[in-house]
Amino acid sequence: MSTRVSIVNVRDYDSISKAVVGAIKLVEDNLSFDFSNSNQILLKPNFLRAKKDACTQPDFVEGVISYLKEKGISMNNVSLGDSPGQQGTNASDVAREIGVLDICKKNDIKVIDFERDVPVVETIEDAIQMKNFHVAKAIKNCDILINLPRLKSHAEAMITGAIKNYWGIIPGGLKAKYHLLGKTADRFGEVLADNFSWVLKHKPKRLTVYDLQEIMEGSMGPAAGKMVKWNLILAGTDELALDIIALEIGKLKAKNVPHIKNAIERDLGVGDLDKIEIVGMSLDEAKNQTPKFNVLGSNMTSFISYITGHLAYKIMKKIPDLIKEKCAQCGQCAEICPAEAIKFEEGNYPMFSRKKCISCLCCMELCPENAIKAKKRGLRGIFD
Repeated sequence: MSTRVSIVNVRDYDSISKAVVGAIKLVEDNLSFDFSNSNQILLKPNFLRAKKDACTQPDFVEGVISYLKEKGISMNNVSLGDSPGQQGTNASDVAREIGVLDICKKNDIKVIDFERDVPVVETIEDAIQMKNFHVAKAIKNCDILINLPRLKSHAEAMITGAIKNYWGIIPGGLKAKYHLLGKTADRFGEVLADNFSWVLKHKPKRLTVYDLQEIMEGSMGPAAGKMVKWNLILAGTDELALDIIALEIGKLKAKNVPHIKNAIERDLGVGDLDKIEIVGMSLDEAKNQTPKFNVLGSNMTSFISYITGHLAYKIMKKIPDLIKEKCAQCGQCAEICPAEAIKFEEGNYPMFSRKKCISCLCCMELCPENAIKAKKRGLRGIFD
């Protein structure tokens, strides 16, 4: 089994949206489906929260729309949908704040809030951790799924990219619930791979356009990390291969990322670099123009994956740490916490229970004020 991945340099085009079209055209001969035969094409962006840097860029959505229009696809057959992590926030809200809603309205594309329909309960065959889960109805019903991830560091999963972006097919607060199945780095990697395995089997008609134009790195990812321009776009149909190429460009080892490592071990796509055909810009050229992807603790995360359950893991495992001067005392962290490890009373700062905390860091990821950071448990972690 092999696959094709395109790499394009954004600086070779007049705009990001034109670069997106160029990246897709380089792999369109590798598509096993015809867009014109579909009545339900769904664009799945990364709408983490209403902050541009944390989301799929509007130009990427515009680029995909331009490509589909070139192919003569009716916009009546195209929709865009996602499920942000914050309570009380839906895809329409985020799309409005970051400028995507205007693009959708201009092109008569419907924005779907995954939470507004009753989700579908699905069984994941050969799952390791997540045997059953809830899937957004729009995902279940679409004919073609276009994945629009953005490469970002992630405090728990190390990176979020092509595979991790499918975590958003689970509606609303249910995502936090399923975090309970992955209380360690390795186990959460297995949960993410379980989720992806369902997509792989039930949604064979997929295209991914991967934002490496401006990536997020550092300890505050995926919501508030440092933005760095790589000026690259990837496109292809195999998410595992795309993540591996992205990591290669960023000079990181795929085996250090738990969900990528698990996907390779389970053959959830093409995990061998030698079996990935690269078109457009060469991998060496891309690596030469790109700085190393700064993912805090990447080496330690790899080490932890081998010693899960031991004392060193308990010491190094991360927990949320409140930055009081930034805290708005809104209580959203307590609402989203799947382990009910945060106690909140109006007018006071949230209180974090070390004992109950499962280190999912949903609170940090979704805090609207970026008032939570991750810190190691330290020696006290031995007793947690």
